Amino acid sequence: MSTPMPKKKRAIRTWLQDRREWLVDRSFGVSCALALVVIAHAVATIFWPSLNPYKSLMLDNNTGTAVTLYLGAAAAAAIVAGFAGVVIIFTIGSDSARIKQFRFEAGKELRTAWLAVVAAPFAATLLGIVSAMVHVTSGKQVAPWFFEAGLAFLIHGALLLLDLLSHLIEIVDAQDTEDTKDKNQLSTDELF
Repeated sequence: MSTPMPKKKRAIRTWLQDRREWLVDRSFGVSCALALVVIAHAVATIFWPSLNPYKSLMLDNNTGTAVTLYLGAAAAAAIVAGFAGVVIIFTIGSDSARIKQFRFEAGKELRTAWLAVVAAPFAATLLGIVSAMVHVTSGKQVAPWFFEAGLAFLIHGALLLLDLLSHLIEIVDAQDTEDTKDKNQLSTDELF
């Protein structure tokens, strides 16, 4: 038996959940904000070189290492995008009454979230490939910033995917609980 959650802890959890839902509903804006943060970071390194974590990647002798990192991030992003696609297809194609209700009640926000869940990792994949190509074609100063933007989009897309998965797990769990409860009920005729 679980103990009741204290009021303060429950209030904090509710506040965090409200912020999470607010961010998920505005995922395009979050993606734009992430791009602006990366641009600001790149510009800041012009004035404060100590803020640049990519100095060693910009050296000529690290071309192989840099390209490997960039393409590795692109591969990870492609995996996340593919998994997101599978989850969305499962949700779209489900005949479960609870999932249908979830799709109906979530409405436009859910469609936007579905697009963002797939679009952010696809953008990260593209940015990883672009950063590798730019690095090889003498753009060693710019390539890391494409990479950083790709990482930001990869993390954003993965977090959106985890949020969607958590909602789907709750729905499936509720459906399983309901099905098990209905299955375990005995009619009065079976009792006597």
